Amino acid sequence: MLQRVAKLEAQLAPRLSPIAALYGSTEAFAADCMAEVDAGKLCGTDMPIILDCLRRWDREGSWDVRRTTGNGVWGR
Repeated sequence: MLQRVAKLEAQLAPRLSPIAALYGSTEAFAADCMAEVDAGKLCGTDMPIILDCLRRWDREGSWDVRRTTGNGVWGR
C-alpha cells in the first residue's frame, strides 16, 4: 500500500522545467548566461529580459502548458 501511495505522490509532484532538469535550477542557468554576458558572448540588453521570462515560465509552470489555439497574436 505504501508503495502505491509513493508512486501516486511521485506522479502528482510537479515536474521540473527543461532548464531546471538540465542545469539543476533556473538560477544556475541564469548565472551561466550572465557569465556569458560578462564575457561578451551574449547580449547584455536582451539576456536579462529573456532570463526574467524564463524565471516566470519556470515559477508559474507555464512551460508545461500546451496551447493548441495559440495566443491569438496572428489572428488580429
